[in-house]
Amino acid sequence: MARREIEELYWVAGDLATLAGELAIRRPRLASSREWEPRVDLIEEAHRFLLKAELAGVRSEDLSLQYNPENHAVVLRGTRLDGFEDLDPTGVHQLEISAGEFSRSIRLPDASIDPSGIRAQFRNGMLFVMVPKMSRVKVTRTLALNPF
Repeated sequence: MARREIEELYWVAGDLATLAGELAIRRPRLASSREWEPRVDLIEEAHRFLLKAELAGVRSEDLSLQYNPENHAVVLRGTRLDGFEDLDPTGVHQLEISAGEFSRSIRLPDASIDPSGIRAQFRNGMLFVMVPKMSRVKVTRTLALNPF
């Protein structure tokens, strides 16, 4: 399958997941009581993985980031407040922005990584995580030809 076709399949799968999530949040329920998942991009480069998570409205003090070696996954947890905690509404006419607690586990592709080198930056509602791969030292070896 050509690279372009694979990319198109990923886009379609992403669009379907987004649609499913949007349909699920249209059901009447309290914004503060539902769990949601942030959108995430995971890109691989030769020497690292780059993860980007969309976390608009989440404060850095309400966010935790861990690496789980058992699942080879980066785990995001936190809370987004909806800003309506002190209101006493007489009705809700539209409720599209998810709020409340979230937890998202992003499994990394099979590759040896350096957990001590993981770095994260949180700015403008976006979380950027850099996960370095273990460097492999290329050594040329001369082998002796011995009989078995």
